Amino acid sequence: MSNDTKSPLLSWLDERYQVSPLIEFLRHKEVPIGAHSMAWYFLGGATLFFFMVQIVTGVLLLMYYQPGEATSWESLRYIMTKVPFGWLVRSFHCWSAHLMIICLVAHMFSTMLLKAYRPPRELTWVTGYVLFAVALGFGFSGYLLPWNELSYFATVVGTDSVKSVPVVGNWLLEVMRGGPDVTINTLYRFFALHVIILPLACFALVGIHLLFIQRQGMAAPVGECHAPRGMKFFPSFAVRDLLLWLACLFLLVALSTVAPYGPNIPGMEWELGSKANPLAPAYPGIKPEWYFLWIYQLLKEFPPHLLGLEGPQLCLLLVSVLMGAWAAVPWMDRQARRNQPSPGFSDFGFAAILFISYLTLKAWDIGAVGNDVDAPASVASVARTCAWWELGLGGAIIAIRYTVYEHRWFLFSGAALLHAGLHGLAGIGYLAAGLVAMLPVVAGVVMIYRAQSRGEETAGA
Repeated sequence: MSNDTKSPLLSWLDERYQVSPLIEFLRHKEVPIGAHSMAWYFLGGATLFFFMVQIVTGVLLLMYYQPGEATSWESLRYIMTKVPFGWLVRSFHCWSAHLMIICLVAHMFSTMLLKAYRPPRELTWVTGYVLFAVALGFGFSGYLLPWNELSYFATVVGTDSVKSVPVVGNWLLEVMRGGPDVTINTLYRFFALHVIILPLACFALVGIHLLFIQRQGMAAPVGECHAPRGMKFFPSFAVRDLLLWLACLFLLVALSTVAPYGPNIPGMEWELGSKANPLAPAYPGIKPEWYFLWIYQLLKEFPPHLLGLEGPQLCLLLVSVLMGAWAAVPWMDRQARRNQPSPGFSDFGFAAILFISYLTLKAWDIGAVGNDVDAPASVASVARTCAWWELGLGGAIIAIRYTVYEHRWFLFSGAALLHAGLHGLAGIGYLAAGLVAMLPVVAGVVMIYRAQSRGEETAGA
């Protein structure tokens, strides 16, 4: 841009901060358009919007909220009953937190299925993965702040699982709680984590994540070095993103006014209720937030002791292995690294969806008989009902993938459906059914690996 065409303000800024290169970058920046829907590109922006709502509403709540044994619950009740529109601000804060997690999960799975993590974007994937972990930390730490019965006993149950970590479990438990039990010291620690430590970490990670995206651009479709055509980021894509933010705002306003205390399902309810009383009996039907339900249910599926170890220890080990594998996908997916389709890793992503969805459905006790959800008949009924739901969902996903996207790899997703069928319909134990379902996966992966190795040797010869 020549100096003659610059406005006085832009010239003044350019002399001091050299903003012309940034303007030129935005003018030429494009969003790749390929065979996949551009809707996936907007999920990151929607997540950022709900995060900004979290910050604004959190600051407004912080003006009245006072952490303390005699002030936390009371100040929140004051916000909801005395402060003008205080109930609406809190509803905004709660709904935007859940919508942010939903958008973040959808964004992560879309990145996985579109192979947007392939070189040179491995660290973009890693920073997004860490942002997801920080978002879960926000949810966990903020859950205790109302200091009501539900949040108190849910925190007791949630933090108690930390004891299962080998060697340092008890030490970690006391670090989290500020002592052996959940007390006001736990509230102070969670408050500091929620309003200081995690926001600082999140701002830094969001800045790094956005910097990586701006430097490298959005990933083009697999198999193409460059997108066949592109859309100008500014103003075309930016205006669409702003319109999406406006739609998200309308959705947030509608949900916050129609259901100010949540949809009243386990893991998505935030009515204030009664003040926490550590001496009272445990709150009935304690369940964590919906995005922790699959881990909660998986802990229940493990016996107290297995293979000489405590069941919760093995469960946390399994979760750690799965999470580690998910973080390492950019380095494990060799075909995507060569800019080639990798149907096996796409199927791995769909299998993860089915694995988590089945455990979440079971945690909701869908199909329970009577009031005692832990009775053998009720447990069997829940497993059977959830298995049918899972088979219907998985069958629909496979049919769409086969007919619309012409996918032919269903090894992992098929194993997830076999697992649900063996457990829910045949009555085999959850872990035993999982081992049986893994056998064809192991055999299939070994056969495919050997076939690929022979193909590479033949090509090399």
